[in-house]
Amino acid sequence: MASDETPDPHRRQDVPVLAGLRRVARSAISRNQRFKAYFWVLRTPILSELYTAGRGRLRHRRLSPRTRVVVEAFPSSGNTFTADALLLANPRLTRDEVSSHSHGPRVVLRAVRKGIPCIVVARHPRDAVASMVQRFPGVQLDSAFAYYSTFYGRLLPVREWVVVAPFDIVIRDLDSVIRRCNDAYGTSFNTLASIGVDHDTVLQRIEDRQRQRHGQLIEARIARPSATRKRAAEVLRDLTPHERLAMERAIETYEAFVRDVPTVGQR
Repeated sequence: MASDETPDPHRRQDVPVLAGLRRVARSAISRNQRFKAYFWVLRTPILSELYTAGRGRLRHRRLSPRTRVVVEAFPSSGNTFTADALLLANPRLTRDEVSSHSHGPRVVLRAVRKGIPCIVVARHPRDAVASMVQRFPGVQLDSAFAYYSTFYGRLLPVREWVVVAPFDIVIRDLDSVIRRCNDAYGTSFNTLASIGVDHDTVLQRIEDRQRQRHGQLIEARIARPSATRKRAAEVLRDLTPHERLAMERAIETYEAFVRDVPTVGQR
């Protein structure tokens, strides 16, 4: 089945009990607290399995016997672009065969143990966090930076067993990332150039999908760069000491995670 024929995961229904709990949480708990609770659940083995099994839009993000590749990242880091580009370049690859967008390190850690190919995208935390808190108003900067450190920090011990893909390389030379994946795992995924897919085609796919889901283009939420969002320097201009410390820890984690990764054009 071609990837475009796979049902949209966002249209899959939650199990009734979870749907009710989520309605209560939305009315009683702040978005920042829900953000922290969600990622705590993803780090807890039993709760993670129960939640992703019950959450309609997350079921396809779990590892399964069908999973052929994992593409993961902290939110607003190029996860959507990478996964969509891979699907466009490989028409026989389906969404259910690409585990992506859980934004939790546990999926990657399990995939490494199982020998499943993993691409982990990493964007500089200043840019990733500044974008994320604008896409999801209510998430606080210190919470976002802290989770950034947690996400990539837990993956540091396995960075040699995944394809580390810095954001700048993803948007300028994703084909080099795909080639490194093929070299590392013996896979044979098509590159964008080999099948005639370009950067704009991937962005158009992202926009078309949002129009299909919501009936319009919502610049504030769309998973691609938007001129309506403020630059990181503006968002992070007046950090508290606590927020600045959280950011510095995130930057240290990022630099350790992407250390010695091939630059643009290298394999």
